[in-house]
Amino acid sequence: MQKRLKQVIYVSEKTDKSSDSLTDIYDISQKNNSESGISGCLLIGSDSYLQLLEGPDSEVKKLYSKIEMDSRHKKVKKLFEQHIEEKLFPSWSMKFAPFKNIEWGNKEFDAGKFQTISAAVALKVFKSIREMIG
Repeated sequence: MQKRLKQVIYVSEKTDKSSDSLTDIYDISQKNNSESGISGCLLIGSDSYLQLLEGPDSEVKKLYSKIEMDSRHKKVKKLFEQHIEEKLFPSWSMKFAPFKNIEWGNKEFDAGKFQTISAAVALKVFKSIREMIG
């Protein structure tokens, strides 16, 4: 029997804007997420992160709890959570998406400020990224 899959989208403020911090997040995510069956997409804004996580229910819950405690994030806010039949990004253990190359039609979002994004818009953004990558 297949494990139940969960998808979570959250937004958080950055506490460290250095490229070393982003490299650490990427390297650790690549390793740990693939071992846990988690995939997803991370958008890195000027002062915030917007991330979609998906994978086995218990693993996504565990990772989200870690993120809430991670000193590289503050004001972590869950925008969206649902059970899913299949992953949106099945082959991405964690992908940094190039959102800056896309005109989203929202001035704050285009500037990399994700804190005010709604759950519906966030989901639409990730679905758009999925369509772009094929």
